[in-house]
Amino acid sequence: MIRISTQHAIHSPAGPKRQGRRGLTLFESLIAIGLLVATVTAVMSALASGRQHANLARQSMSAGLAVEMLMARVTAIAHTTDGWDQLPGWEGYIEEPGLIEAGSGVLLPDAYQQLSLSVELVEARHDIPTLAVRIDGRNVRVTARDAMGDTIAEVIRFLPEPQSR
Repeated sequence: MIRISTQHAIHSPAGPKRQGRRGLTLFESLIAIGLLVATVTAVMSALASGRQHANLARQSMSAGLAVEMLMARVTAIAHTTDGWDQLPGWEGYIEEPGLIEAGSGVLLPDAYQQLSLSVELVEARHDIPTLAVRIDGRNVRVTARDAMGDTIAEVIRFLPEPQSR
């Protein structure tokens, strides 16, 4: 016996029904790519910023150490009368980039060689009113500048004139 089905397919105005979606639409793919690009950009920006801050910190530390080393060289003999008399020889002293040394003639590592160091001396007097004391001496300023001429580190010390004069 043969059976014949009398059911007919019902067509809706919207067309045949879809069984289920598979895959992503073009719009969804573009959104996913956009999110991925934004995430990668944010991570790379954070890494670049961190590296820049690390370089600035390294340069600042190098400048501070170089300034302190030069200040130690300048002030090492200032406590004696002979040393005090030699101190004006440091006025206007400059160590150019690439020639920054440790004082013994040995050049410092490359991290220091991007700097320029200078020394300035100014006659000064400090008054201590509570003790009714006036102290004559010199202010010594050692400055480290970068290649653009911007000050990175600076140390100022007052050196009292030796009393044995």
